[in-house]
Amino acid sequence: MERYTNTCGEPPRYNIARGQDAPVGGQLTMRWGLLAPWRGHGGKRGPMIYTAPLADIDKTPLLRNAMKKQRCLVLADGFYAWRKLGSKRQPYWIHPVPARPLAFAGLAATHADDGRASFAIVTVPADAVVAPIADTMPAVADDAWLAGGPLVTVVWRADAVSAWVNDVAHDDPRCVEPLGNPAQGELF
Repeated sequence: MERYTNTCGEPPRYNIARGQDAPVGGQLTMRWGLLAPWRGHGGKRGPMIYTAPLADIDKTPLLRNAMKKQRCLVLADGFYAWRKLGSKRQPYWIHPVPARPLAFAGLAATHADDGRASFAIVTVPADAVVAPIADTMPAVADDAWLAGGPLVTVVWRADAVSAWVNDVAHDDPRCVEPLGNPAQGELF
């Protein structure tokens, strides 16, 4: 999972990539790429963390601390995943059924040097719909997540979309337009 869509804010976004600002919680935006709040070795910042596998959060102090103290909700209405087909990769837009806004479970941090807030999306093993495309998927949450509550189960639909979404400069409705006629079972 490298990108997700969001039509909850102003203006609608259809292709949010790693490193870009995205809507988190109420009216906030944060950079997608969790950066430790402290300065790294030799004054350099450490690497950004884009996804945080739920099973591995306890293994990393940054993620473990964020899980305890700085959970967030990343607003979205779906995400993209790419399925390997020989030497090519087919993008899929994966969205809830029925279509609706939702929130991914996130972990946040604010860097001490520049005060910039950032987040990582918590991931879980792919369910039956997503597994033919990717090994993991974003964990979905509601307001209870912020206080330590559980994740939410969602029914997903996977639509093959054009390679238009592969360019981060493309941020329009063409990114989520299904190929063919998925109503007739052409996807799998």
